Amino acid sequence: MKKITYKIYTLGCKVNQYDSESLSRKLISAGFVVAENNADLAIVNTCTVTHSAIAKDKKMIERAKTDNPNAKIVVVGCMPVNYKKEVEELGVDYIFGTKDADKLIEEIQNSKFKIEKVGSEELNSCENSNNLYKTGKSRYFLKIQDGCQQFCSYCIIPYNRGKLTSRPVEEVLAEVKKIVEAGFKEIILCGIHLGLYGVDLFSQAPLTKGRRGDSRSGDLKGGESGNSGMQIPPTPFVKGGVNLVGLLKELIKIEGLEKIRLSSIEVTEVNDELIELIKTNRKICRHLHIPLQSGCDKILKLMNRPYTTEFFAERIEKLRTAVPEIAITNDVIVGFPGETEEDFNITFDFIKKINFSKLHVFPFSAHEKTPAFSMPDQLPTSIKKQRAKILSEYSLELEEKYKQQFVGQELEVIVDGRSQGKVHSGQPQESIDSFRGQPRESKALFRGKTEYYFDIEFNSDKKLKAGDLVKVKDWKFLE
Repeated sequence: MKKITYKIYTLGCKVNQYDSESLSRKLISAGFVVAENNADLAIVNTCTVTHSAIAKDKKMIERAKTDNPNAKIVVVGCMPVNYKKEVEELGVDYIFGTKDADKLIEEIQNSKFKIEKVGSEELNSCENSNNLYKTGKSRYFLKIQDGCQQFCSYCIIPYNRGKLTSRPVEEVLAEVKKIVEAGFKEIILCGIHLGLYGVDLFSQAPLTKGRRGDSRSGDLKGGESGNSGMQIPPTPFVKGGVNLVGLLKELIKIEGLEKIRLSSIEVTEVNDELIELIKTNRKICRHLHIPLQSGCDKILKLMNRPYTTEFFAERIEKLRTAVPEIAITNDVIVGFPGETEEDFNITFDFIKKINFSKLHVFPFSAHEKTPAFSMPDQLPTSIKKQRAKILSEYSLELEEKYKQQFVGQELEVIVDGRSQGKVHSGQPQESIDSFRGQPRESKALFRGKTEYYFDIEFNSDKKLKAGDLVKVKDWKFLE
């Protein structure tokens, strides 16, 4: 009996990437087979963080139909949760949200498809096999947490992902050991509200919803505070359990795991213990993505963000004092309802003051379920695009400035694969030609990502593969 083939198309965040890989492993365990083209099932894992993302979802669904003309089309992820009618209008066969994608296997097995069943012993063996984790990728996205209860006024994610849920520590550690055995050297810890990992597992206090300055469990009195008066949860802030720092301390002990990267963390969770751990342990990548969203306190309040710019600046200063070379990237939303030209300039000035390593700039996108959708003083698209362009161009300057401090240094890099030779345009051509070197038969050109979140190109006469960790002295920036 022919086994059913499938192909997964993934859009959106690192959590989505993990969810797709997790679903793929379960499909393989259930007897399905991966296909590059003409699959029996074409699965599209969707994202709805912006209207642009939704447009990409629709295009990807149409592409899946074109690539796999005889396939059953399956849509999973965030789009079915809040835009189910629009998904149905696209003429797909199966629809599953963020919490019920696992039902896909049961649904397909109960359908007219005839699946070649695997025996229980074979299934258990397959589930425990490290081959399921050998994806050919350089680093492994590991979801440890899902859900968010901050309810920022512009954000659709809490409506898509639901309440805070953390994976048990033992489960996380067991998966990491499997992926290390499969050859991965770097993991990226992912979550919708990563810094609150563990709160839901043991906390007895209710989780507050969207209160500025207090968006997590329990009473924050007694925690660290700066001149702003805003509190940071002490560590551990869940009695009898483990938080993100506690989990990191356990992960560090795993032999063979060389690098741990955090996907994103709120400034309110960058406490002193986390800073000290980054400072003292080189397994943790010296890069944090810390969303700002706005550098204007008036707009932060409208956004229902749980900090002030003063608090944000204090935390960054403490982090940089401990780890001067750390890369700090961020998200910023421009054109939020009520954002005047003066407000935007205040944000721009604050960004200059903080001196980020890179900006991820998003024009405000209104979602109907969110409070920001009905706020007064909505801005025209032209203004949002103009402001986004200004900050995006400035981000290029920030990236260049940050990277220059590493010129001439030996760097550790996780290999991504062979390079196509597209060297940073700032390098002299004669230097590039010399760097690429001869003879070709003795050396190859590779590319990879440093712990500081920038890409480099380097020569090596070793037989390197994706995921290898190497130290390199002779390297060039990649665009």
